[in-house]
Amino acid sequence: MKNKMSEMMNLINTIAKSVNIQGFTQPSEAESHMPSPMSVNNLKFTPENNACNLLDWNGSGEIVAEGRWSSSDPLCEVHHLRLGPNAMRVWVDVAKKPTAYLWRPTSHMSTIEEAVGCTVAWPSNKVTMRYLWCTTNE
Repeated sequence: MKNKMSEMMNLINTIAKSVNIQGFTQPSEAESHMPSPMSVNNLKFTPENNACNLLDWNGSGEIVAEGRWSSSDPLCEVHHLRLGPNAMRVWVDVAKKPTAYLWRPTSHMSTIEEAVGCTVAWPSNKVTMRYLWCTTNE
């Protein structure tokens, strides 16, 4: 049982690192031996309402905005232009770095601050999904 629990924690840590979860910590030795208040079968790792972070496309890795994923379909249009490969359409909800430039500016908006409340195209490799653990009734 201890080996299985250790394997599960390693898997969780690997997943947490691969999806860039901030604030995830492994339980202490004492906590890892405590019985869980809910069954493992009732836990699910899910995106939070398609919530995502938009990273600076110039390469700094800084979060420039929080938003919601809308589509990855290359034929989908954003401001009358096809999304194309390796891009996502996202809603911009919160500007974290208001002066950051958009990946594909338009005649009406060129910064993240101007895009709040709108959809924009963003490079797929510069979007990280925000995940959470939730319980299910299954």
